[in-house]
Amino acid sequence: MTDVLLVAPPYRGLVREPLGLYYLSDVLRRNGISAEAMDLNVLKMSREKFHEFVRKTNPRIVGLTSYTFNFSSAMRIVEEVKRVDRGVVVVLGGVHASFQWKEILGDSGLIDYIVVGEGELTLLELCQSILGGASTRDVEGIAYREGEIRATPPRGFIDDLGEIPIPDRGILPQESYPIGVIQTSRGCPFTCIFCNICTFYKRRIRMREPEDVVEEASILVDRYKRETIFFFGDTFTLDSAWVDEFCEEITRRKLRFNWACETRIDNVNSHMLRRMRSAGCLEVQYGIEYGDEDVLAKIGKRISLSNAVEAVKWAKDAGLFVESFFIFNCPGEDEETMDRTFDLIQRAPIDALEINLLTPYPGTALWEDPAKYGMRITNHNFDNYTTKKYVMENLQFPRKKFVPAFKNILKRLNLTPVPRYTPEIFNFLEQEKSTQTFQ
Repeated sequence: MTDVLLVAPPYRGLVREPLGLYYLSDVLRRNGISAEAMDLNVLKMSREKFHEFVRKTNPRIVGLTSYTFNFSSAMRIVEEVKRVDRGVVVVLGGVHASFQWKEILGDSGLIDYIVVGEGELTLLELCQSILGGASTRDVEGIAYREGEIRATPPRGFIDDLGEIPIPDRGILPQESYPIGVIQTSRGCPFTCIFCNICTFYKRRIRMREPEDVVEEASILVDRYKRETIFFFGDTFTLDSAWVDEFCEEITRRKLRFNWACETRIDNVNSHMLRRMRSAGCLEVQYGIEYGDEDVLAKIGKRISLSNAVEAVKWAKDAGLFVESFFIFNCPGEDEETMDRTFDLIQRAPIDALEINLLTPYPGTALWEDPAKYGMRITNHNFDNYTTKKYVMENLQFPRKKFVPAFKNILKRLNLTPVPRYTPEIFNFLEQEKSTQTFQ
C-alpha cells in the first residue's frame, strides 16, 4: 500500500519534467509519508493498465495537478481512479485549480479537496490529517465540499525557497525527458494581463540561492548525465547580482553543460549576456510579444521596442541563440499594428519565433474582465486554451477582419504548411481535440 500517488496528466507539446511532482513527493517522503509518482506524458498506458497500477499501489490519496489546457484529461484520470476505488481521496492542485476551485467543486462530485495556492506545505498537512484520521478543517489553503463548498484561510508563501530541498528525480524515468529542467524562482513582479503567475504569487518573486541552483545542476550533470538544462523562471535575469553569482558558481565548480533560460528584454545588458555565454548558456528566450508600444501597454507589457532590438543584438553578439515569443489578437490591434510587428521581427536578428494567440487563462486580468480590454471570450472549452487557438474576439478588430490579416502575417513569416510540416498555429480556427489520456 502507498499513502499517496501523484499523477501528472498528459498534454500536447514539448515533454518536460513535472517539477511539481518532484517537490511534492519529496516533501511527503521526508515527513514519513510514502509516495509514488507517475507522469502519463511518458508512461503511456491503457485504461486497464492504469486500473491495474492503481490497484497495485493501493493509494489512500491520489493527487493531481493540471494546466488549464489539460484539465479535462485530469478529470478523466479522476474518474478512472474513482472507478477503481470510490474511497480513494482525490486532491487536485495547480494554478488552474487554484483559480477555479468553486467551479470545479460545483461541477464535480469526484474531487474531495483542492489545494489553493502553493502546494508543498498544504498537501503535507492535508495528507497528515487524512492519514491520521484527523479533521482537515484547520488545514490552511484548501477548498472542499461539506454540504456546501467551503474554503479555509489562505496559506502564506514559503519565504525561503531554500527550505524546499533539492528533489529526488529518481522517482521518474529520467531517460524519457529530452532535457533537464531546474526552477530558479517563483513569481513575477510584472502585470501582463494574459499571465496568471503574477496573480497567483501576488506579484512577488522569490529567488533560490544561486549555490542551490548550481548544486542541483551538478546533480543532473553528474548523476543523470544531462548535457542540456533549461533554467525555469519567469524573469531569470531580474537581479543582475544573482546572475553574476550564478555564473561565477558554475565557473568555480568547473561544470560543463549547455543551458537556456527565458527572460524580459528590459532585464538584460550586454555584459550580463556575455557572462552567461561564458558560463555555458547557449540560448535565451525573450517574451517581446508585439511590435507596437500602444498594444504592448494595453496588454501590460511595458517595454521599449528599441530595447527589444538592442537586447536581441546584444544576445547575438554574445554568441547566443535567440528565440522570441509574439502574441496576436490583442487589444488595440489592427492591420497596421500587425505590419509593425512583422517589421520588428525583420529588424531584430531573431533565430526562432513562437507565435501565440491571446488566451484568457483563469486568474488573469483578461479572464476577470475581458470587456475592460475590448475583448470577448468566444470559447470556454479549456481544451482550446493552448495559445494556438482563437478563443477571444477583439471587438474593435473582429474575427472577419482578424482572420485574413493573421493568415497573411503567417504567410509572410513563412509559417504556413510545407510538405511534412504544419505549424501548430496554422489551424487556429479548428477546435482542439481532447488529449488522449490513455492508449
